[in-house]
Amino acid sequence: PSMKAMRGSKLRMKQYSLIPVNHQKEARVDITHLKESLTVQKIGIPVMSKYNHSSAPQTYFNTSFERHGPYIGRSLRESIPKSTPKPMISRKPRETKEPLTPKRNIESRTESTKSRFNESRVETSKPVVKRPAVLPKIQLKEASRDKEWLLKAKPEIEKMWRKVISRSNGVESSVSEEKFKVFVGRGNNSVLIKKCFSSRSWWMQTQHIEEADFIWTQWKEKELLRGFPCVFQTNSLREMYVPVSFMSPVRLKFPNGQLNAVDIESLGFSLIRNSESYKAYTQTPLDPHKVRMHNKIEFNQHLANKKGLYMSMKKYYQQQDLNVFDFLPLTFHLKQGESDPEFEKFLEEFEKCDQEKLENTRFQNLWIVKPGENSNRGQGISVCSTLAQIKQELSSSVNPKTGAKRTFIIQKYIEKPFLVHKRKFDIRCFALVTCVGGVMQAYFYKDGYLRTACTEYTVKDVSNNFVHLTNDAIQKHSEDYGKFETGNKLSYKDFQRYLDFHCSDRKVNFYEEILPQIKALVKDTIQAVYVKLDPNRRGHTMELFGYDFMLDNSLKPWLIEVNTNPCLELSSPYLSLLIPTMVENALRIAVDPLFVPNVGTTWETLQENRFELIFHEAKDGAELLARIERSNLEETEEVSDKEELYSEDETND
Repeated sequence: PSMKAMRGSKLRMKQYSLIPVNHQKEARVDITHLKESLTVQKIGIPVMSKYNHSSAPQTYFNTSFERHGPYIGRSLRESIPKSTPKPMISRKPRETKEPLTPKRNIESRTESTKSRFNESRVETSKPVVKRPAVLPKIQLKEASRDKEWLLKAKPEIEKMWRKVISRSNGVESSVSEEKFKVFVGRGNNSVLIKKCFSSRSWWMQTQHIEEADFIWTQWKEKELLRGFPCVFQTNSLREMYVPVSFMSPVRLKFPNGQLNAVDIESLGFSLIRNSESYKAYTQTPLDPHKVRMHNKIEFNQHLANKKGLYMSMKKYYQQQDLNVFDFLPLTFHLKQGESDPEFEKFLEEFEKCDQEKLENTRFQNLWIVKPGENSNRGQGISVCSTLAQIKQELSSSVNPKTGAKRTFIIQKYIEKPFLVHKRKFDIRCFALVTCVGGVMQAYFYKDGYLRTACTEYTVKDVSNNFVHLTNDAIQKHSEDYGKFETGNKLSYKDFQRYLDFHCSDRKVNFYEEILPQIKALVKDTIQAVYVKLDPNRRGHTMELFGYDFMLDNSLKPWLIEVNTNPCLELSSPYLSLLIPTMVENALRIAVDPLFVPNVGTTWETLQENRFELIFHEAKDGAELLARIERSNLEETEEVSDKEELYSEDETND
């Protein structure tokens, strides 16, 4: 009996179909047609009888796709005998990969086919390369509990830190087995500076400034700076790509043998490495015993001098078609008192304000008169409400301490300041400028403090400095000093709490709305003096600057002044934490990468970096120089480099 046709089932094409030879002529069908055809009609296949077959052994041939020639044009229905039972129509077969050739047909392959076959077998036998397993990550605070790990990791982390700074400077100091010498001058909490260097076992103090590797003084040692060599290597620097990684080079091993990667991003490396101003360069070798460093920058008067700051900022904003008085209070610089042409411009503004005073009884026409040069800690500053008072201040054209002729700054008083508990305040923040290897960079410190007045604010009494001037040198003489805040100081967090409680309807975030504006103004000051500050690129210098800002009643920050000798006294518990941390952080950026300790010598602790890189001359200076070249503005006056030799805190250590 023959096999029944399978109706309604899918036609399954097997790789090796066996067809009797005696039906070969009738059923010679191009099987490849089945593969290419979208539909297949009824196919009749001769069926072998189970019992009535020839006594001669049946031979079979392979009907795989490779062994059949092309279809010669007849339809499948015509190629099959009519007497043959017709099986059921089948659907299109599944598309499958090209079937493998049976082993007995490998011999008939060409040599190229054999080689491809052999190559494929070799490729599949290659071992699979496994990717390294991703280690579990833990935070530095947790890892620091393991004292053994901390002992091994500290030197490597310090090395990472120095690399970040040194690559940005373009120099690399060699390790020295000899100790370095530091000279610390008197005044402005020199004890704190000595303590910072005492914690560095690779430093020793000296009383002779000429033999010191690092010199820290209150005021600029001009003759010392003139003896420093000029270093210009910016044009020879080659930028390099450095992958960003904030993982400790030393892994932490748990008792069960599990290795863990330690995340050290909390140390603040990203504030410098991820800054838009950061540049990494190939490093020039440097012998630290053949270089010296001073904590003052040559020609810093263009930034820290009231007259120099105003002139620099005015020119800078003019180059950008901006109004300087959108960032600084309305200011006039008088060189010749009442006979100065600038005094006529001041009179016009004074008369306008007087007219406004008549229309608005709450408005007071108040002005501040400051010495144009060398005033610090509120020295020589007066608040005036009448033209007669202003003229009286201008009549003293000679500095009573130095006997030198001086100029004046007349500045509009911010009559509607933002108040804290009805008292005036200003904001003190810090910036660090370094010039190492001829590369100038600037950093902004993310923490600062508020200096509050002792007496409630009023514009009716302009003679009371306890109302209008917030300097410590003035406020500490008040009977109410420290009555409302310890040392008359508030942290940024304290101020944010005040805003949240007393100005909740305004929903002000100091860190996200006000502090970024302050940082932008600090960067503007650096860019304004970039071509004037340290033009000779003395190797090597650094300086800490103290910035003072005020907020008006709309919480807009206004730049008041920049100080070359900011007070480092620890007059409150908060400053006892802030100032030493800030100074230590500055030394780790400016000093430690240049004067590298010997092997096995490390810092006492791993301190978090709070300085953010905001200026790099190779990144930010190029566009600035192009803008300066396009402008035709010329400097109209040379700014004096004279300094008054008195301490900002007026105390002796």
